[in-house]
Amino acid sequence: MKIRCIAKTGESLPENYIDPPRGYTRKVELALTIGKEYVVYAIQAWKETIWYYICDDNYSYYPMQNPAPLFEVVDDRVSKYGRFKLWPDGCLMIAFEQWFTDPYFYDKLTDQEEAEIEIFDKVKELMDAEDFTLPPLDVEVEKLRETVSV
Repeated sequence: MKIRCIAKTGESLPENYIDPPRGYTRKVELALTIGKEYVVYAIQAWKETIWYYICDDNYSYYPMQNPAPLFEVVDDRVSKYGRFKLWPDGCLMIAFEQWFTDPYFYDKLTDQEEAEIEIFDKVKELMDAEDFTLPPLDVEVEKLRETVSV
């Protein structure tokens, strides 16, 4: 999945994304570039909010959670490495498999654990290399319909 930044401050966020204890205020400015496209490595839907995990402009070794309203979707196809998980608290996640095989994967990654950094580096390389230039399936299906109806 690819997204494009359309805003980068808290002023552009809906009220349900404002969460001062987590740093999301109206005055927050995120490390994003308006107009830049980003690969989405994980998606979280929780409590009527959606978050994209991307490598923002301050990327060092792990993807950061960013509020979905700051982006527009450029390509809505989910990575072939994506998996779904519905947690007991109602949180829905789409992420690569290793994120779910260890419930503390992201915590370990942000704590600079060497194994998790190595895993993410490899997954990032694979996801970044995915060919999103192929036409979406609906285009291919339409071509198929045209050949069948002839």
